[in-house]
Amino acid sequence: MANTKKRPRIDKKNLIIRRMSTYLRTLDHLQNKGVKVISSADLEKIDGVTQSLVRRDFAEFGSFGVRGVGYHVPELREQIARVLGFDRHWKVALIGAGGLGSVLMHSASFKERNLEVVQIFDHAGVSVGTSIEGIPVHDIANIEQELDASRIDLAIIAVPPPEVQSVIDRLSQLGVRGALYFASRPVRVPENMVVLNMDITVELGVLTYQLQDF
Repeated sequence: MANTKKRPRIDKKNLIIRRMSTYLRTLDHLQNKGVKVISSADLEKIDGVTQSLVRRDFAEFGSFGVRGVGYHVPELREQIARVLGFDRHWKVALIGAGGLGSVLMHSASFKERNLEVVQIFDHAGVSVGTSIEGIPVHDIANIEQELDASRIDLAIIAVPPPEVQSVIDRLSQLGVRGALYFASRPVRVPENMVVLNMDITVELGVLTYQLQDF
């Protein structure tokens, strides 16, 4: 007997924001290539979504484009960047300067999204006392003394999973408002912070969930 039970819907707003981020990435690429105008049909071909879904996504945030003409790439990019908050400058503290932290530091996407790493922390004996891109690396043990919360908008946490909760708690006490971490575990989120997790196991779960009906 077929299972007729409805499967739960994935949160609509999160999916829209994810797609808006994807559109922005596409527009960055097109702008770098000198493309001036794009249509929803073009976005359908590039990003694998339907034209109607592109238009509905944009309609969630206002009126984009010109009927019969399409979307002017620089203007559309600016509008989406504003929606996502990338029209302002974000000061970042990088907690963990190992492999992942180093990759993030050298990512061109950081500068394109107005993200600037201004402070770096790592464990003593690894890279403490050196500098990355001219930014001194401080000891995580001294984060209360060295981190300047007045300069920091958010933190990117790239430390081993068992250390994530402690780092989040310490950042919360210092007044840091937001953090992104990379670990296959949930954390207790302080009331004064927004904390997001980029966990490959979760992303794979979303992928395999959707592939079941593909």
